[in-house]
Amino acid sequence: MTKLIAALIAKLPAAADGAGQWRQEDRITWLQMMAMAFDAVYGRCGAIGIAAAEAARAGSPSAPSSPPATAEPALQHPRRFYVDPDGFAMSEGRPVGIEELPANAVLWDERRGIDRGDPAAILWRDVGASRQSLPPGVSLRAVHEQE
Repeated sequence: MTKLIAALIAKLPAAADGAGQWRQEDRITWLQMMAMAFDAVYGRCGAIGIAAAEAARAGSPSAPSSPPATAEPALQHPRRFYVDPDGFAMSEGRPVGIEELPANAVLWDERRGIDRGDPAAILWRDVGASRQSLPPGVSLRAVHEQE
């Protein structure tokens, strides 16, 4: 098992810690990150959709009227973009795609070791490691530089 997949498995809450209390949004986020990890380790195999059951039933008469758990919350403050210690690009606790970074955004790097500061090693939602540079104007900074 690779370190990346092992790190994600290590993030699972223990059953004794109240796994029944593991929120649906947190489960969805973890499963999305695991799908990204598989793509990064084993190569892409096509899109794998992970969403709340309500999102799959959208449009059916019995679907709830509230938005699915995967909908972006209405933000009242600027989004903080960061690379978590496992290498995933995140914002508001959810994986993000490189196309979501606004111009002149700062991407805070929480990684340690050899990958810190390496934009090619960032794992993006739906892409995995892109091996591409950041969009123009976006900067990658170590978390210790944050004010």
